[in-house]
Order: sequence, then C-alpha cells, then structure tokens
Amino acid sequence: HYAETLSLGETITAFRQRIEQDLLNCGADPNAVADMIIALNEALVNVVRHGYRQQPGRVEMTLLRRADALLIEVQDEAPLFDPTHVPTPDITVPLAQRPFGGMGVHMMREFVDELKYQTTVDGRNQLTLVKHDAF
Repeated sequence: HYAETLSLGETITAFRQRIEQDLLNCGADPNAVADMIIALNEALVNVVRHGYRQQPGRVEMTLLRRADALLIEVQDEAPLFDPTHVPTPDITVPLAQRPFGGMGVHMMREFVDELKYQTTVDGRNQLTLVKHDAF
C-alpha cells in the first residue's frame, strides 16, 4: 500500500509508466498490470480533460493489495462526477453514428473486474479500480 500524486508538469504518460513499474516490482501479474494501466490511463485522462477541464488540479492515487486483488484508488478535487453511472455505449452502432464520449468509462469497465465510486468525507471524487487474481 502506498500513495502517489500526479505532479504539475509530469505527463500522464510518465506517471502511468512510474505506476506500472512500481506494480511490476511488487510482484503483480504483468497481464493484470497491463489491464489496470489501460483503465488507469482512461481514468486520469477523464479527470484532467473533463474534471479539471485541462487546468492544473490535484490527483492522488493509492495502490493497495488485498489478498490476490490489486486496487488503485484515484482521488481528485474536480466537480463531483460518478463515472459508474455512465451508460454503456451501443458498440454495435457504426463509429461515425455514435455520440461522442463514453468510451473511456466503457474501456475501464472492460479492463478491470470492479469499478467503484464514492465521495470522500472531505468532498472529493474517489474512483477505485479492482483487478482480482493479480498476484
């Protein structure tokens, strides 16, 4: 269990690579890590793009191991938004005819076993990504 903060000036790519290496170093399964990193990337992009509207903002992350499960808790101070209520897009509709958006949350759901949202006691968003059988 440890916490990380995405710092100003650090790209999402550099942050994601740092987290990926930390997860691999603690013995997590490489396939589980790859899935979590894809979901994490989508979560971070959504926070920066939609939550903070491309402006600086704090993002904190806590990595946890519970038995064989890997959990990543992402907290931010953007306006409250529960991505678990975003409807699943109809992927049978041709891409050119689909409304814009919603695919990031869909990807998160596809790559993790659980996606949980809650508001922290101090009023921040907390999204938890869970991958079972990760160790």
